[in-house]
Amino acid sequence: MQLRPLFAAALALTLGGAQALTFGGLSITPRGEQRLNLETGATDLPQGGAATDARSGLNLTAERLNLLPGQTLNAQRATVTTKQGGTLKAPQLTYDLKAGTVTASGGVTYSDARLRGLSAPTLTLNVKTGFVTASGGVKAQTPALSGAALVFDPSTMQAVLTGPYRVNQGTLKADAPAGGRLLLVFGGNRVVRATEQPDADSLARFTPYLK
Repeated sequence: MQLRPLFAAALALTLGGAQALTFGGLSITPRGEQRLNLETGATDLPQGGAATDARSGLNLTAERLNLLPGQTLNAQRATVTTKQGGTLKAPQLTYDLKAGTVTASGGVTYSDARLRGLSAPTLTLNVKTGFVTASGGVKAQTPALSGAALVFDPSTMQAVLTGPYRVNQGTLKADAPAGGRLLLVFGGNRVVRATEQPDADSLARFTPYLK
């Protein structure tokens, strides 16, 4: 009866210091101790640390990290900066290394040169394409908007807002019920053009993210 706790303890290894790790293309710098589960290969960093993905230009800091080799990086109370200049903050975050997606939840905020103070229950960043998808009910301070979901492409400075939505910026005032689609084109942090009924070709790039 006393062997089971001893066996379980043998499956965990605690390493002191801030030894750097290489993890699925990520460079990890722990803040404190590392707890390695010898059975699953997972590494827990209870004091958090920083992660850098040199290929995508993504940088992450978190108060706690859990790493599963070749699969996922889970973070708590995390801040992410992207190559495109975006800053994402979230209570919970999962970086799926195979899918190339960062999914944040628990009340997420996001800002970049176009969007300021975007908030949503869930936000997904596609690391390969740079597309940002906020869902579950979104709001932004600048430009002032709200909607069911927002998909943003930082490379073209375009976004699609789904209904029910409302936008109020200067002379731009638009709203629509559920099912509506609004194509926004940004110039700096302002919307310079909006199309309330975009055609299928204009929406094609956004369609995979409008699920």
